[in-house]
Amino acid sequence: MLSRLRQKLSSSDFLRNSLTLSGGVAVAQVLPLLFYPLLGRIYTPADFGLLAVITSIVSVLSVLASGKYESGILVAKDKEEAAHLAALSVLLGFLLLAVVWPLVQWLMGDRLAMWLGEPDLARWLFVCPVSAFSILVFNVYNEWCVREKYFKALSVNKMVNAGATTLGKVFLGFVRLVGQGLVVGDMAGRVVSAVGCAVRAFLKDGATFRRVRLSGIVGCAAKYKEFPLYNMPGRLLNTLGQSMPVLLLTAFFSSAESGFFSMAMLVFVLPVTVIGNSLGDVYRQRANEEYVRSGQCKGSYDKLLRLTALMGFGALAVVVWLLPWLMQVVLGGEWYTAGQYAQILAPCMVLSFIANPLSGLFIVADKLRQFFLWQVLYVAGTTVSIWLGHLLFGTIEATLTAYSVVMGCVYLTSILMTRHFARGRRL
Repeated sequence: MLSRLRQKLSSSDFLRNSLTLSGGVAVAQVLPLLFYPLLGRIYTPADFGLLAVITSIVSVLSVLASGKYESGILVAKDKEEAAHLAALSVLLGFLLLAVVWPLVQWLMGDRLAMWLGEPDLARWLFVCPVSAFSILVFNVYNEWCVREKYFKALSVNKMVNAGATTLGKVFLGFVRLVGQGLVVGDMAGRVVSAVGCAVRAFLKDGATFRRVRLSGIVGCAAKYKEFPLYNMPGRLLNTLGQSMPVLLLTAFFSSAESGFFSMAMLVFVLPVTVIGNSLGDVYRQRANEEYVRSGQCKGSYDKLLRLTALMGFGALAVVVWLLPWLMQVVLGGEWYTAGQYAQILAPCMVLSFIANPLSGLFIVADKLRQFFLWQVLYVAGTTVSIWLGHLLFGTIEATLTAYSVVMGCVYLTSILMTRHFARGRRL
């Protein structure tokens, strides 16, 4: 029986592709993790708070810039149409970030810095459009690799991105060429990653991209208009929900507290963002094939649900008690507080780890309207929990507890919805 099980697992494309992505990306994340003890001693919690605020703004811009047309690359009818969607996404992003953002920065930069209580923000806002465009290129290439099953290339792409941003932060922290090496190093790493994505795309599929025409781009903009109409607002709400804690904590408390919060969230980057997203990338491709063939993808959904639940709750039971001690030992004594915050956030992040890989089913099952409604719930839960926590209790610990409980319920709602869709049912 054991030998048959091994044979079944080794022959599974889903498992093999998941391991290709998860393994490669996990290796990539070892480099940042190795350097975080150094970064935690080079930079202060306030420095990490400023980076968190800028990253939140960048995340919002990267969603707005493309109208989320890149999400249609996976479901495009053929490779040439997918290439036109990729070109459309990059072109829209360039136009918005090069033309619109400088005007917004000129009109609102000082006001935004004042509202967030972060006076250094105004002078570093120029980083935002550059980083946002780099992330957009990275995301477009990510979708292209998923569509074409370039899972090894996708793994390399994630490794380059993680390694470049980390090494940029460390290098600028040592040489002190600029006043905020953490912010500029992050931007430089993202630019290097984006250039690598573009080069690899043209080396592998240059013939396809050279056939892209303006008429085809315009046609794809009309054909896939549901993505900016429904998917983009939903993704924007999701990004706002992710960014809002940092922005609100900075405004209500301080940049140092948002720095502790950001470092606490980094504890969950490897399992939630890296492993979870890698599983989700492979799952979306498999689920799309099953859904086109039979109108449901119950089998692959249940398999991924069991796997992520086992991994998430298993890790929670083992590691959660050690987080404050680990943060203090690894990063330095001043980061003990970040470990306490990580303990508060852990249950919520486990549910996030389970829900995020499965959320691709909203697109595969063409449930963009339902996804938008869930995103509304996500942003409302984030904003209301932190605002009420601060208003009613006044302490950041109580505020984070309220946030963790409410967002755990929100992620559970996502799991229940996608499980329903996986069986080919309507809400």
